[in-house]
Amino acid sequence: MTAGPASAATAPCRQYSYGYGGTGNCVKAIQGIANVLSITNAARSEAGPVARDGRFGSQTQAAIIKIQRAAGIAVDGYVGPQTWRALCYYGAFWGHDMQAKADYRWAKSYAC
Repeated sequence: MTAGPASAATAPCRQYSYGYGGTGNCVKAIQGIANVLSITNAARSEAGPVARDGRFGSQTQAAIIKIQRAAGIAVDGYVGPQTWRALCYYGAFWGHDMQAKADYRWAKSYAC
């Protein structure tokens, strides 16, 4: 499933659902937030870190599944309304990796 806006200014990423095979800047934002969340919920060792390449592949899907389990929401590997809420609400930067921090800040401002 893939859909996406031309820019976040015209249609926020949260208005769309993303899954395996999806592409674009909203997927890149999902990956940036997932990388930070995976640091705080121990999913990183199992599912990540996820490449911020804008392609929703198996690594991204595995990270999303771990995040969904940790958040106690339906586990389907897709980023829909519930998962967007978890990504945008629980997303927080912890650590000293300045690139991850910059990626996270961009992702939150772009997608959430």
